[in-house]
Amino acid sequence: MSVAVAAPLKAIIKLSPEPITQQTVDLPLNEYHALKILALNNVSSSQAPRPFDTSSHSAPSLISDYDIGIDINNNNIRDDYERRLLYQYQRPEYVAMGILAAAHWDRLTASYYQDDRIPSITAIALLTNNIAINQCYYSLQQIDNALVSPIFDYFNTEHRLAIKQHAEDKLLDIIATSAFTVHFDPQPCQRFVLLAESMLQTTLTVD
Repeated sequence: MSVAVAAPLKAIIKLSPEPITQQTVDLPLNEYHALKILALNNVSSSQAPRPFDTSSHSAPSLISDYDIGIDINNNNIRDDYERRLLYQYQRPEYVAMGILAAAHWDRLTASYYQDDRIPSITAIALLTNNIAINQCYYSLQQIDNALVSPIFDYFNTEHRLAIKQHAEDKLLDIIATSAFTVHFDPQPCQRFVLLAESMLQTTLTVD
């Protein structure tokens, strides 16, 4: 019963936001805040972990059953994704956006494995963040085609893509039975600003 209700809603959520024109899009982060995010997460070319030799005997113990990946430098960013961000983007603002997007995608993936009931407001926040991130990348790419969304660098295996889809379906089922109204941000790139403020304020309270 819930699947039948959720299916139309999924189409609405994907198609409802209005297209964003070049005139309305600004880069959500400046270089100063981008560098703060990189420093906070210990992300730099000099600190990037080297590719792991999966042929070594220790490889199986480092790869999780859920295909989470390897994080040798313990900065909560998967090493292959971190290297890809540094290789793909020349601007620190773009790398920082990739870090913020990954933090959201971590939460999206975790929602699939969560056994406790997910509140409707949380499900809406996760899905609207998803849409805003995707639409922001699409809009900015119309201005700078060097900025390609790293979503397929993060969800870069069949298993990871499947978990993403299962998580989205799970959240859509929750929203389908919710009394809350889904609102879309007319300026989706502002979602990166909120994600950045949350990361910096939460982590830099000692400053």
